[in-house]
Amino acid sequence: MGISLYLTVKIYNLPDDFDSAEEHGAPVIIRSYRSGVSSRQNKAILHQNMVDIIISGYKSITNVADKTDLVAGELMILSKGNCLISEALPAKGLFSSVVLYFTNQVFMDFLIKHQSLFKTDTSKHKTTILSWRQDAFISNYASSLQLLLQSPASETPELRQLKLEELLLYLLKLDTVKLQSLSLAADDDEEMQLRKAVESNICNPLTVEDLAFLCNTSLSTFKRRFTRLYGTSPVKWLVEQKIRLAADLLRNPAEKPGLVFEKVGYENHSSFTQAFKQQFKITPREYQEQKLTY
Repeated sequence: MGISLYLTVKIYNLPDDFDSAEEHGAPVIIRSYRSGVSSRQNKAILHQNMVDIIISGYKSITNVADKTDLVAGELMILSKGNCLISEALPAKGLFSSVVLYFTNQVFMDFLIKHQSLFKTDTSKHKTTILSWRQDAFISNYASSLQLLLQSPASETPELRQLKLEELLLYLLKLDTVKLQSLSLAADDDEEMQLRKAVESNICNPLTVEDLAFLCNTSLSTFKRRFTRLYGTSPVKWLVEQKIRLAADLLRNPAEKPGLVFEKVGYENHSSFTQAFKQQFKITPREYQEQKLTY
C-alpha cells in the first residue's frame, strides 16, 4: 500500500485551527486538503459537521458510536464531535481530499426546505457516519469544488451553501432513507455516550485514553464512570471482551488462530496469545483444537 511511517499523535480543532478571516464563523466552509505524510489516530474535535471526499489515499474515522474506513473514490458525511483520524498515503503521491464543513442549522434548514422529498416511515436507526462510493456525478462535483477554490467566488457564502445543497440533494435522490439516518444531535446522556464509545470499539485497537477522548472527558473521569457502570476497570473489561470474542471465532474451523488477533483489536499476535493464555490457560491454537475435537 506504500504507507509511510506514522507521526506523533496531535489534537486538532476543526475547522477552527485553520480558519481564514473570511471563513471565521461561516455556516459552510470548503477546503482542499493535501498531505505528504501518514498519520495514525490523530485526535480531532469537529466543531462542525463534515463532508469528506477522498481524492487519493486512505482514511479511517472513529467517533463515539461508529467507525468507517475510506479509500480514494469514496465520500463520507460525519457528525460533529470528538473523533480519531488516521490517514495513509497512496502508493505514489499525496493524500488529498476535498472537505466541506457545515453547521447543524444549515442541515436543519435543508431538511425543512426539502421536506416534501423525505419519506415519513423511515428506519429509527441513526448513525453519525455515512459513506458513499463515488460515481461520475460525485467525481465531477469534487472537481467543481477544486475549481471553485481557485476562484475569488469561493469567498461567497451563498455560493458555498449552494454547493453543499447541490450535493445533499443528489445524495437524497440516491437514497432518501440513508441520508435521513444521519444523526447530528449529540443529546445522549453521559452513560449512553460511554456505552456507545466502549461497546462500539471493542474490536478496534484503541487505548483507554482514546476512549476517554471520544467521550469528551478526562481520563480519570472516564475511568470513574466506567467502573461505576461496568463494575471493573476499562482495561480488564476490554481484555475480557476481546478474548471472549476471540474464543467464539476460534470455534469456527475456518478461522486461523494466527489471524484472529487482528479481528478482535490486537496489534500483534504475541500480546494476544499472552492475554488468551491468562484467561484460558492454553494458547489460541490449542483452544481451537480442543473445541473442534468435542
